[in-house]
Amino acid sequence: MLRRERLDQDLDEEMRSHLEMRAADNRAAGMSPEEARREAQKRFGNTTLLKEDARNADIVGWLDAAARDFRYALRMLRRSPGFTAVAVLTLALGIGANTAIFSVVNSVLIRPLPYHDPAGLVMVWENDSLHPNPHNTVSPPNFLDWQSRNTVFSGMAYIFDERDSLTGNGEPEEIVVQDVSANFFSVLGVNPILGPGFTPENGQAGHDNVVILSYGLWKERFGGDPAIVGKSIALNGHAQTVVGVAPQNFQWFIKDGSLTGAKPQMWSPFVFPQSFHDHKQMGRFITVVARLNSGASYSQAQAQMNAIASQLEQEYPDSDGHWGVNVVPLREQISGDLRLALLVLFGAVAFVLLIACANVSSLLLARAASREREMAIRTAIGASRWRIARQLLMESLLLALIGGGFGVALAVWSTNALLAASPANLLDLRSISLDFRVLTFAVGATLLAGLLFGFLPSYISAHSRISETLKEGGRGSSSASRRAFARNAFVVTQLGLALVLLAGSGLLIRSFVRLIGVDPGFDSGHLLTFKVTLPNSKYGTDPLCKAFFQQLLAKLVAVPGVRSASMESFPPLTGLGAATAVHLLSQPPLAVSDLPVANVRVVGPDYLATMNIPLRAGRFFSAQELAEEKHVTIINQAFADKYLHGVNPLGQKAAIYMKSLDEKEIKPSEIIGVVGDVHQMGLDASPEPTVYWPHSELVMSGMTILLRTSNDPLALVTTIRGELQQLDPELPMAAVATMDQLLADSLSRSRFTMLLLGIFSAVALLLAAVGIYGLIAYSVTQRTQELGIRIALGAQRRDVLRLVLGQGARLTLLGVALGLLAALAISRLLASMLFGVSATDPLTFAGVVALLATVALLACFIPARRATRVDPIVALRYE
Repeated sequence: MLRRERLDQDLDEEMRSHLEMRAADNRAAGMSPEEARREAQKRFGNTTLLKEDARNADIVGWLDAAARDFRYALRMLRRSPGFTAVAVLTLALGIGANTAIFSVVNSVLIRPLPYHDPAGLVMVWENDSLHPNPHNTVSPPNFLDWQSRNTVFSGMAYIFDERDSLTGNGEPEEIVVQDVSANFFSVLGVNPILGPGFTPENGQAGHDNVVILSYGLWKERFGGDPAIVGKSIALNGHAQTVVGVAPQNFQWFIKDGSLTGAKPQMWSPFVFPQSFHDHKQMGRFITVVARLNSGASYSQAQAQMNAIASQLEQEYPDSDGHWGVNVVPLREQISGDLRLALLVLFGAVAFVLLIACANVSSLLLARAASREREMAIRTAIGASRWRIARQLLMESLLLALIGGGFGVALAVWSTNALLAASPANLLDLRSISLDFRVLTFAVGATLLAGLLFGFLPSYISAHSRISETLKEGGRGSSSASRRAFARNAFVVTQLGLALVLLAGSGLLIRSFVRLIGVDPGFDSGHLLTFKVTLPNSKYGTDPLCKAFFQQLLAKLVAVPGVRSASMESFPPLTGLGAATAVHLLSQPPLAVSDLPVANVRVVGPDYLATMNIPLRAGRFFSAQELAEEKHVTIINQAFADKYLHGVNPLGQKAAIYMKSLDEKEIKPSEIIGVVGDVHQMGLDASPEPTVYWPHSELVMSGMTILLRTSNDPLALVTTIRGELQQLDPELPMAAVATMDQLLADSLSRSRFTMLLLGIFSAVALLLAAVGIYGLIAYSVTQRTQELGIRIALGAQRRDVLRLVLGQGARLTLLGVALGLLAALAISRLLASMLFGVSATDPLTFAGVVALLATVALLACFIPARRATRVDPIVALRYE
């Protein structure tokens, strides 16, 4: 403050000195004192403008000018609370939505993964060219060959998951355990927060009875006991020593290849037995992660693994024929399912922000018209164009900062709401937060928004012609015409962007309606499911497993309210399953890699009746076939259509390569029935060829129990758990859910994306409607005298209504036309997210065009109706 006063004094003194020197020269030339001073002042110029330029040349002066602009802008906004509130709310919606979605994008696509040098981590998958699946699991023998032959990876680790029973220290609990190679954590570059973790010694037989706990399991099951390391826990009845606790941010979960579809809670080293080295004996069930050598690229890794795959195909044509390798960066693997949906949502909120900016810019243009005379007077007394523009831009930036502040607060709330409403396993609650990167984005979006909506109004106001503006009325000035054109352009832009969002939302809604209309192939109502996994320590033989499940089903079917009971290996709609090669003996023998592939489902008694799956031909398994291994199977309609088209499938025999890859060791199964198709992988995936085996044919220790009930299935959970505990108190009842819940979960991602895009589209539609309403209302206000004269000269109310609505209709038509062209181009990005609907579906586009046009015209009708009520006497006096 003192420096500014000193600077002002110095400037005044210097300018006074120059003026006096110029006046003295003029007096010496013969002018009178008054004439000499007037001439000196004229030649010297505007002292106020010169002082301002001098201040701006100094950083302190510039800051002082900026502070004065800020205070003046704040006073102007306080004088117009209605305008300020509307502008701030509009900006807060746009900035808040962008910040909330960016926080998710940041977490999934940008933030570094919690591993050492995550860019060097890749997933390595197999891929069958005859049955393409780029993320197919790997056979253990192939993993061993990859490990010994490659030179591009510094380390490779394998993983497969299972459900095990954890007993002791509380109620029995079924947890997800990942069996991994001993170098799993070292390949990822992750160290436990407690304990030494796995050592190379744990990769040897007899030294693998150790585990690492997840942070969540350690906290919830063991109370965060800091002395947990070294203690023994009971897993499937076997003692395991805890050697570590994983970090809190370690959330390793790769859905592709998972046999449980759930995040792991524990890790245990698994040592390959000798049989895992035999290519003829082992199927594909492990997931592989690898770390690139320093300097190695993804393309180099892919090229070398392709070469190794070609070698294995030649060496083992039966098991590796047509099989290739796919190397996928870990970031791409993790974000693959979400990347497109997140980018679409981020693009949608960017459109919302643009619409908000256009809306606020229209408000500023209307406000600038009322201040046009003020700006002209300020220009006339010496204010430069840059000075006027700077003042207006300061007001815009202040609006943006206030809106951005409210927007960040809105983003915090909406992010929490977003995560609460998100499907399970879609968004990680702990990994999404408003960190420094998100706040930086919010600040950047705020400043960019301020410049976007503030530039044009300030430019037009700063370049208005003083002479025209200062004329009485000044309504025909060139600046007024430019503002009118800009407001029209902003409204057209808002309508066009809104149509793009409405089209995307409409397509997703139509797609979702089609999806929920798909028949899953069974009746999901009144059907309870839960998982039971028998530990090998107690049920290590097939007879023991079979006897337990037979007793359990017998007890459950006797429970009041249970109409029927059965079981299956993998419940439908969960994306889980197992597939293998099938050789129909009526067809020529082929290499295993060339044989047809089918899903294998193991089921219990009364399965068809419990699930309400129709029997198309033949019969279901008899009681004897369910109790003993009789080598019979049932196929679904998809199997019959694809592999036995035109042939009676009943009586055909098939060698199912589930127990062995050597057909000499396989006893063929006779096809005794054909059943309807079930959507195993989801309603959006076509039913795949499937073979059903009775539990006696392939005894599994982990089965999903199915109970058809008379009333609410969840009401029986306590009773059912009691029946299970009577058979074995140490067995947990896991993954309890109704089939309706599983069906809803399978649709949750589509529903969530549709809901978010629908909300953003509704906001865009509202802002666009407000925009065109504001424009027409402002136009009616400006044309009050004209409308009054028209009515005074005999114009009917319908003529006035037609005149005003015509203006809105022309803008709406132009906005819809431009938006339709943009929507047709952009909607193709949604093609992979749609089901049963084309990205250019004419019905959807016609519907959203009609919706937008109707809303826009209704918004125009309100001010148009007000225009018809103009009193000519009042209008002629209006100024």
